[in-house]
Amino acid sequence: MGTPDVLFIYLHGFASGPGSNKARAFRKRFSEINLPLLVPDLENGDFRNLTLSRQMDVIRWLIHRNPARKYGLIGSSMGGYLAALTAQLQPRVRALYLMCPGFDFVQRWETRIKKEYPYHFRSPGLIPLFNYRYNKVMDFSTGLFEDARLWEQVDLGREVPTRLVHGLQDDIVDIENSRNFVRNKSWAELVELDSDHGLLSHLDWILEDSIRFFRASGLLGAGWNS
Repeated sequence: MGTPDVLFIYLHGFASGPGSNKARAFRKRFSEINLPLLVPDLENGDFRNLTLSRQMDVIRWLIHRNPARKYGLIGSSMGGYLAALTAQLQPRVRALYLMCPGFDFVQRWETRIKKEYPYHFRSPGLIPLFNYRYNKVMDFSTGLFEDARLWEQVDLGREVPTRLVHGLQDDIVDIENSRNFVRNKSWAELVELDSDHGLLSHLDWILEDSIRFFRASGLLGAGWNS
C-alpha cells in the first residue's frame, strides 16, 4: 500500500492501557472513517519500573517503525504530556489533541506523596496505586519522579496546532494546568467541559471534535472526507 501520508497515535494515561474505554472508542471511530490509528502499550510489561523515558522510547520506536510524512498525536492524562513532549522532538508531529493532559507531573505527584506516603519521599521506594488496567492495587517505583525531572527541562514551545479538552470537575489534574499551557500560545486552544478526569460523559462529542480539529489543522488534507 506504500507509505501513508498521515498516521495517528493514541497515548494512554498512567495506570491505564491500550484497552481503556477512550482508547477503544478512538480505535473504533477512526477505523470507521479509515484513519490509521496506532495504540501502543506504553507500559511495555513493567508497570513497577515505569518512567517517562521508557515511554518516550516506545513512542520514538513506533514512529521510526511506521514512517509517515505527518503524525497526529492523541493523548490522555500522562499520555497528553508525553504527546506534547514528543511534538518537541519529532518534527513530523503536526497536530496534538490532548485530554486532561498531565502537565506539571512531578509537582503534582510529589504533593500527593508527601501527604499520603511521607516516608517514601525521602528515599527511593515503592508506592501502591490502584491500576485501572489490571483492576487492582500495584506498586510503582519512585524512580519515576527522578526520571520525570529530566523531562521538565524540555521547552514545550514548538508551534504545533494543539487542542486541549479538560474537565471542570477533574480532581486528578487541575484544569489550571491546561489554562496555563494555552496562555500566550496562539496555536493552542482549550475547551472546558463539565466532566471529570475520565471525560467519559463527553466521549462521543470528543471523538467528533478530534476529527474536526485534525481536519481544521490541515493534517487530513483537502481531499479527505469521512
